[in-house]
Amino acid sequence: MRRLLLSTGLGLFLGFCFLGTIFCATGLLLLGGLTGPSLSGNVKGVSPTAAPTIGDPVEPLPTAAGATCGGPKQMVIALLGVDDRSKPEEGYTHPTRTDAIMLVNVRFDSPSASLLSFPRDLFVPLPNLENVHEQGRLNTAFMFGEVYHVPGGGPAEFKATVEFNFGIRVDRYVMVNFGAFVKTVDALGGIDVEVPDAIYDPEFPDDVGDGSFILEIPAGRQHMDGKTALHYARTRHQDDDYHRVKRQQLVLLAIRDKLFSPEVVPQIPALLDSMRDSIQTDLSPAEIAALVCLGPQIDRASITAHSIDGTMVIPWTTPTGGRVSIPNREAIAPLVEEFLGE
Repeated sequence: MRRLLLSTGLGLFLGFCFLGTIFCATGLLLLGGLTGPSLSGNVKGVSPTAAPTIGDPVEPLPTAAGATCGGPKQMVIALLGVDDRSKPEEGYTHPTRTDAIMLVNVRFDSPSASLLSFPRDLFVPLPNLENVHEQGRLNTAFMFGEVYHVPGGGPAEFKATVEFNFGIRVDRYVMVNFGAFVKTVDALGGIDVEVPDAIYDPEFPDDVGDGSFILEIPAGRQHMDGKTALHYARTRHQDDDYHRVKRQQLVLLAIRDKLFSPEVVPQIPALLDSMRDSIQTDLSPAEIAALVCLGPQIDRASITAHSIDGTMVIPWTTPTGGRVSIPNREAIAPLVEEFLGE
């Protein structure tokens, strides 16, 4: 299975910028003479695995007649944030949980996009892992796919888990660690976020060690550097995981707005440097080019945001004492239909 580590040259900037994602996973491919991403055999420290049986990222998506930029009718991309404390320039040194999980449905037939966020503690069956972990939190699917050498590794296991439980075929994925997120936002000169409710978290964990500190962010329009934006996207002690995923969407859309502002252009070199070796994806160079082409054609008003909230789950405590959420699939089904545009 191919995995791309976006690591060299100026081939790395605009592909997901229109989505406002933290990843900015691609580059100025459409500007003459620039190179695309370099290939990497696998995640550092993880043994190679065979080609996946579900959602094979090597197989190109069919193009659709009349689709903008020569893309498919639509493309569902998983955006995954991992709490890997490795330095961004070290890439991914070990399998870890995906603690930020969001799908993006990019529609080329009518330039638009939709977001769907998942709470990390959804407790679901894990296909291909029946002999070791028949069920588990959604945020463990990628990690267990790597650890137990599922064919296709973490990406294939995550895609299979989403498809099995929610009926959504995930075509591609992009993964970034939180350190890279901080550097990217800082390289942009910070972002402006409309904070709907003031944040007061007396137990936000320190970045290093086991301590904590008081996190306070006032309501209203706030300018945030990378670390503050990450703290805002991760805090949940004052409410819950469902509010947190909505805050993550606000941060992503704020980044989208900043990426399209005129002042971002002089910051491109710093942004490229911040992303070196920090992003993993199975998007092909041709798909990246199509996303770069489509991005400027999607208005902010054409991006809709959805999330699975507390009304769509059943709280449960596992036999080992873990507090998880069982998805109510009947309640979630209409949300999935809206996300897919059905």
